[in-house]
Amino acid sequence: MGISIKRAETEALARQVAEATGVSLTDAIHNALADTLKALGAEPEITAERQREIAAFFAKLDAMPRNDLTREEIEAEMYDECGLPR
Repeated sequence: MGISIKRAETEALARQVAEATGVSLTDAIHNALADTLKALGAEPEITAERQREIAAFFAKLDAMPRNDLTREEIEAEMYDECGLPR
């Protein structure tokens, strides 16, 4: 699916946002439109493809081994007694 932006200033703004945020031009436009919908009190619709991607992501997370360490135990492994990284 394509879109044609006929206003040079609009395209330049989209490119600036993409560059500043480190995302693709498509993602910059998508995020701006989704943010506008949220500001208007509406939520963007999630496509079936996106729902499948989200489900696959969480299925991958669920399949990963669990770590039952507490935050303190994790930090003790990461930092020495002076608080410096090991």
